[in-house]
Parts: sequence; C-alpha cells; structure tokens
Amino acid sequence: MFFRLLFKAIQRRKLKIALAVLAVVMGASIASTLLTISFDINDKMGRELKSYGANILLLPSEEGKFINESELYKMKTIFWRHNIIGYSPYLSDTVKIKDEEIVLSGTYFSEEIKIPGIKKTWFGTRKAEEKEAVFKTGVKTIAPWWKIDGEWPSQGGALVGTNAAEKLGLKQGDFLKAQFGSDNATFKISGLLSTGGEEDGQVIVSLLDAQKLFNRQDKVDRVVVSALTKPEPEKKIDPSKLSPEEYEIWYCTPYISSIMLQIEEVIDGNAKPIRQVADNEGKLLNKFEMLMLLITGIAMISASLGVTAAMTTTIFERRREIGLMKAVGADRVQISQLFLGEAVIIGIIGGTIGILIGFGLARIVGLWVFSAVINPSLVSALVSGILSIGVALFGSLLPVKRAAEVEPSIILRGD
Repeated sequence: MFFRLLFKAIQRRKLKIALAVLAVVMGASIASTLLTISFDINDKMGRELKSYGANILLLPSEEGKFINESELYKMKTIFWRHNIIGYSPYLSDTVKIKDEEIVLSGTYFSEEIKIPGIKKTWFGTRKAEEKEAVFKTGVKTIAPWWKIDGEWPSQGGALVGTNAAEKLGLKQGDFLKAQFGSDNATFKISGLLSTGGEEDGQVIVSLLDAQKLFNRQDKVDRVVVSALTKPEPEKKIDPSKLSPEEYEIWYCTPYISSIMLQIEEVIDGNAKPIRQVADNEGKLLNKFEMLMLLITGIAMISASLGVTAAMTTTIFERRREIGLMKAVGADRVQISQLFLGEAVIIGIIGGTIGILIGFGLARIVGLWVFSAVINPSLVSALVSGILSIGVALFGSLLPVKRAAEVEPSIILRGD
C-alpha cells in the first residue's frame, strides 16, 4: 500500500517532482564534476608541478665522498618507485677555459636506464616476451624549462650557459678546451643554455664526459629527484616515535619524508627535501582541494533550497489529501515516511542524472582547463549519489514537518 500511494503521488504531480529532480540534478552534476576532477587531477597537477623543479636532493652520506652512479637505478625498486618520475645525477668541478675558472657539470640529458630484476611483458606479433624494464630520465624529463639556443649535445658536445658564453666569448659551433689539473678535454658547443639559475654560468656536458675528465668513473656528487608526493600533515611526523601500526601507514603513504627514507634504504646517501618546491606543491594542492569542496558545498546547499521550495509547494497543494489520510487513521510517522520516500526517489533520479552529466563535464573541463583527460571515479560517483539523496532528504525536512502537523479537522472543514 505504501509503495502504491508513493507511486500514485509521484505520477499525479510529475511537474513538481520534475522541478525537485532538476534542483538535485544541478547540485549533483556540479558535485560530481568537481569531485571527479579533484580525485583525478591531483596526480596530474603533481606531475605538472614537477615540471617546475625537482623536490628531492640526494647528497653523499659523508663530505668528500661520492654516490655510485651504478646504484641510482635502485630508486626505481622502492615501494613508491612509480612515484619517482625522473632523476638526474650531477658531477661538478672547476675547470680552466681560456684561463678563466668555470664550473663544468656533467649530467644526464636523456638517458635510458635498465632496471635489473623488473621485467615488462611485451606482446609481439606472435608471442609475449619479457624484457628488462627501461626507465627514461634526465634533465629533459625533470627540467623541461631549460631553454636551448641550438641543439641538445651528444657525446663530446656541451651546453654553455649564457653568462659563461658571454664571459668567455663563445657561441654555438665553437670548440672549447677544458683543463682539469693535467687532464683536458675538448667539446663542441651545440647550444647556449638559459635556465635563470646557476647553470647560466656553467658548462654542461654529459655525465660520462665529466667522469672521464675528472677521472671519477661511476661517481656523482649529487642527484636531483622529481617524485610525486602527498602533502605532509602540518604537524611534523617523527617516524622514530610512531607505533608499528602508525609507522606502516606513514611508510606506505607517499609523503616526501617516507620516499626519502626509502631512497636512503637502497642508496648510500643523504636525501633532503628541496623545501621551496615541496612545500609549495603541498600548499597549492591543499588549496585546490579546499576550493573544490567549498564549491561543492555551495552547490549542494543551493540544490537543497530548490528541493525545499518544490516540496513546500507540493505539500501546500496536498493539504486536503493529507487531512483525509489523517482522518482515516494515518499518523505523523506514516505521513512523514510517504514524503521522505518521495525525497529519496527524487535524490536517486536526480543524483543518477547529475552524476552522468558530471562525468561528461569533468572530461570537458579537464581537456579545456587542465589539458588532461579526467577519468570517471567510482568513489566520486558514490559520494555524489549519497550527497544527492542526503540533499533531497535534508531539503524535505521542513516541508515534511509541516505536513505531519496538519490538523485534519481544520483542513476538511475548509478553514
């Protein structure tokens, strides 16, 4: 009987129900759009932010020592290896060029690193084969803002910072002779480099060329790492004071501190955060999340007000019907259940339509604003659905309360 009355009530008042559904659709679509973007864009924004600088600096464990280049691949074997999106080792020292002392640094421009012990399955035309995983990294990956007037160098080539080029009177295509103690090497300048940083006053060559010149094979003096991280809590975490359960949660969360510890576990070095980059990433992502939640909250409040207006009108028009139901024995609880049932149906219908619209809008916003494809999320769908039903119920509370308080004797008498 309850469901029959519910169905008949909805059928007779399609327009009023449609208005309430429309209010929920608007709120749910905005909530679904923003939640979908929020859940999926953080990783993409994190990757985008990494293009503005690495956030971890790995130094030798002791002053005067070096890090072994051959061990750097181990960063791609840690628990959060997929969060290491790039690294570039450096080996620097002072050389003499045209009787001027200049810092010469060797690094990776674009290097393919094989990861021993990790296999990737490759499906060829006939059968699947397992190949050793290869990781491409270097300054092209972690420092795409480097501006090159010319070309990236190959073996035996060099980039000269704009300040160094002006000081030495060098240009693209020239040859320079770098002297280090009794050793020397000649490089062809493939391009002039502008970064706005210390590199503008340096000569940059491949890491292998620098190691040969300095006679420090397999050695690097620092490594800059770009890692996807989650903003750390405002209260600083001391891993040594955590319980085993808390430590496991911290270790398995991509905080910059936990990723640094995991790097130190596999490489003999001292990892430090590049705080300016790491802190700004966390603050920006937190503010973005707060903005998404704020707009979602405003949208759901607006939807709730729309439901309240529609339900109030419906209940006002149905006063005689309510009075008649009470006259034949319906109590306050049964009247409330009938209208709350309508609210649940409004929430389900409006939420379903709004979620589908939200997924489409999220994709459009992702492409237009963030230049990234936003993938639908089951979590955002569930949260949006729950919010839609909650908004419909919340918006119906006051009208339902008024419906439950209707006095049948007054209504049926026509007063």
